[in-house]
Amino acid sequence: MSRANASLSLDLDNQWAYLRSLGKKDWPDAPSYLPVVAGRVCALLARHGCGMTVFVVGHDLDSAENRDAVLRLAEAGCEIANHSQNHLPWLDRLDPAELLSEVVEAEDAIAALVGERPVGFRAPGFSWSQELFTLLAERGYRYDASTWPTPVGPLVSRYSQRLADAPAERTQKFGGLRDGFRRLSPYTLSTPAGPLVEVPVTTMPFTRLPIHATYLMHLWQKSASLARVYLKTTFAACRLAGVAPSMLLHPLDLLGGEEAPLLSGFPGMGLGREAKAAALDRLLKTITDRFQVCTIGRQVASLTAAPILASAPGA
Repeated sequence: MSRANASLSLDLDNQWAYLRSLGKKDWPDAPSYLPVVAGRVCALLARHGCGMTVFVVGHDLDSAENRDAVLRLAEAGCEIANHSQNHLPWLDRLDPAELLSEVVEAEDAIAALVGERPVGFRAPGFSWSQELFTLLAERGYRYDASTWPTPVGPLVSRYSQRLADAPAERTQKFGGLRDGFRRLSPYTLSTPAGPLVEVPVTTMPFTRLPIHATYLMHLWQKSASLARVYLKTTFAACRLAGVAPSMLLHPLDLLGGEEAPLLSGFPGMGLGREAKAAALDRLLKTITDRFQVCTIGRQVASLTAAPILASAPGA
């Protein structure tokens, strides 16, 4: 019996984006860790035989070392997708011209680097809007992956605001309470510009608790055995509910706390590099034992029929 396709993705947020979210004035001067992260991602995927979609911020492609890192990921078989030009977690609050610029500038930079235009998009901080969905459909994108169906989004937003020394309008919202009741499986959005497949970042079926790797690291920091049980429960629930998961990683999931001391306040950063590597290996083994793990693009292509919504979420 063939296994269902699950997808794996990485939001390639650089150190400057994290520091800016904290309100640090010197965020533009932060050194890049993308070359280190890219090397670890390639090794991780090779060990487990997985595919991955990497959502890239266009601004980072201004740097030769970052371009080389992204090319290395592409050459390893990763799908390179769009994560906006400047990683603004208030993307849903931009005017139409600013929104267009955020999508198109990154799109152009990615196409110039890897030789093909991205077909997938994820908004920073899950800051989606119907205007964004329509724009993506207009520009020929195949899918969006910006929704996060969990009711804990407002709590995460409050935690983020406590960390940050930044205006409230410039902090991440992580969705509202009603977002916790959106679909977990991919579905087709109907926009004024045509259809667009939505691939939610999976949360645990039935409970809607977060399951992406950052939360695993936070739990692993408290109890590795509890984290392992949480993983097994998550994927058992996915199979029971008929949900082929779309799992999300971030660069900090591949970096030990000792390697990024300026980011010590983020979840899971109390773990060292070796502990995080062990946690990621456990995550990948657990999911690959149960699903065929591929890029989001391939997961979308494998869908033969998706329920069609009358309008985009939030309309």
